[in-house]
Amino acid sequence: MKSCMLAGTAMLTLAAADARAAEPGDAWVSELVVTADRGLTAPSATAATRTATPIEKIPQSIQALTRTLIEEQELRTLGDVLNSVSGVAPSSQAELVLQAPKIRGFEAAYFTDGLPSYNLPASASDSGALVNVARVEVAKGPTSTLYGGGTGAPLSGIVNLVSADPAANASGRIMARYGSFDTRGVEAEGNLPIGALRLRLAGDYEAADSYLKAVNHERWSIFPTAALDLGADTTLTLRGQVARVAQLEYAGLPVELIGRVDDDTFAGSPNAPRTVVENRAVTATLSHRVSDTWRAEVSARRYANNFDEFGTFPFTGVPVSGTTYVFAAASLPSRVRQTFVTAAVDGELATGVVRHHLLVGADYDRTNYTAQVGFGPLGLVNYANPATNLPFVVPALSDTQTDAMRSVAVFVQDQMSVGDRLDITGSLRWTRIHVESFYESGGFPFVDTDRVYHRLTPRIGATYRLAEGVSAFAGYAEGFKGLVAAFGVTEPKPETSKSYEAGLKLAAPIPGLTGTLAAYRIVRRNVVTADPANPFGSIQSGEQRAEGFEADLAYEPGPQLSILAAFAYTDAKVTEDNRLPVGDELTRVPKTSLRLAARYRFQERLKGLELGAGLTAVSSRELTLPNTRRVSGSVLIDAQAAYDFGWATVSASVVNLAGSDDYAPYQYLARALVVPVQPRSVFVTLRKAF
Repeated sequence: MKSCMLAGTAMLTLAAADARAAEPGDAWVSELVVTADRGLTAPSATAATRTATPIEKIPQSIQALTRTLIEEQELRTLGDVLNSVSGVAPSSQAELVLQAPKIRGFEAAYFTDGLPSYNLPASASDSGALVNVARVEVAKGPTSTLYGGGTGAPLSGIVNLVSADPAANASGRIMARYGSFDTRGVEAEGNLPIGALRLRLAGDYEAADSYLKAVNHERWSIFPTAALDLGADTTLTLRGQVARVAQLEYAGLPVELIGRVDDDTFAGSPNAPRTVVENRAVTATLSHRVSDTWRAEVSARRYANNFDEFGTFPFTGVPVSGTTYVFAAASLPSRVRQTFVTAAVDGELATGVVRHHLLVGADYDRTNYTAQVGFGPLGLVNYANPATNLPFVVPALSDTQTDAMRSVAVFVQDQMSVGDRLDITGSLRWTRIHVESFYESGGFPFVDTDRVYHRLTPRIGATYRLAEGVSAFAGYAEGFKGLVAAFGVTEPKPETSKSYEAGLKLAAPIPGLTGTLAAYRIVRRNVVTADPANPFGSIQSGEQRAEGFEADLAYEPGPQLSILAAFAYTDAKVTEDNRLPVGDELTRVPKTSLRLAARYRFQERLKGLELGAGLTAVSSRELTLPNTRRVSGSVLIDAQAAYDFGWATVSASVVNLAGSDDYAPYQYLARALVVPVQPRSVFVTLRKAF
């Protein structure tokens, strides 16, 4: 903590000194304050309203993090980016196929350009790449009035990845990275306009070992984009995605073995096939400007996921003696095929002193999910003795799950401006979901359901400008999600949620200061959780509640300095249930969390040099539900430095600068597992733009 305070003081001192050398009224300063395109956060977002709305006029907590933040903090994964958002518990690279990030205590949904990607778990939709991401938007609370797909709508928050558009000018960029654990990575992107056609191609490749013995990963992705102007008012945009992630699956370290075995040990079968996730998607969007104030848009997306999971793990989770466990092997292949179509019309009209921005639209989704499961015994493995690791034996597949989901929805939204101070947002969505689920084990059917759900979900909120750059906001929203049947949940009930939120929005009350302060309460019913009596099964709990306070602030007074602060207090627990203890805390969610980051860019003296530092702190977290074990909190410090030589920019970043040896929760079969935090690591990056 002292190191971070000293770094922050030093940067503020540098800002004061170097600002005297900067030209007064520099154009970049006003552009930074007004648009934040070159800053850490963006001033407007689409995730909460499906329209480009200034964040200070959205009655909901939403953070939009820019490409600048991703590159300056040398972030490699979506989980790294989400550390900069309050109230989010990210998942690690090792958990990419196991656990979605949590927003305000509950799992988030993934969207790309506002379009859903269904998966079990949701994190399997993550391509693992940021090369084509222009902005990451995090909308907290239910967003079901505007979004759906798969089994329905998000209940507690979404992560929306906004793709980069083809540039109007020919341009490109290449990047090469090398660092600890033999990390090798390259990125490239190019933009080429040809008359009315604009083309873009982006891609990346990364291979790395790990600080965990035997664990490694390899990933690559390609994102082609073409935008064709069919006239002055009409544009057709085609986007593609092909991504592949392969990694040896890690089953975590039983918390009771901390201090008894090497932190970086791998137990199981080091020769197991890598778990492979392949995501492919093609999206077509036709946008037409009907008039100066009205616009129509239709998007269609075809998404395909192939997920071949192989793992080895302690079968019972209980040692037979000391540090020795009975291990089993698992094979879990699954396939997702999803077609999603959405159409909307939005525009502006005025009725007296009230100005309206109306949005009317409809969604259609067809998703098919198939999965198989097979388990087989391996034998005894001692975590303290890697020589006892066993060769992998592919188990026979015994269980099959098949889900077919069809949904249609219509929605309407009215964003009303009353005078110059009051903005009211109201929306309503009607959803019909048809879910067919079939589950058999060993040839015997356990689940065979065919259900249709209907729901009307409202949302209402308002912002009121108290003073220049300061607005109060309050909002209420409901969420709704149909469920597929699962082992142990043969008669699923739809999940529902209600959210209440109020706070302040800051839009430069002093030059460069933006952010959101919010207090909230989310209540969810019929939440699916792991069965405490059977880690391979699930149950539906009665009611879970999360409430707390969050602050997301960015201070960017000029091109020299950026400071980001994200703080959250989260109280997430079981409030009603027949099987889970009432009062137990939800897993992985820290009561308090803090992210501080600063970046200083020299403008005159030492021009071209940039320095950055950050601190991430979290309190202790529960590992299981019911609560049996906790993992202690942690404080991690990171640092970055970059220099623009003109011909290229060279940067270096250090993760876990202070060499913390703490642990983080790890998701695997809902057991009390941890993973050591990444040790001190150094990465060097070369970037060249042309």
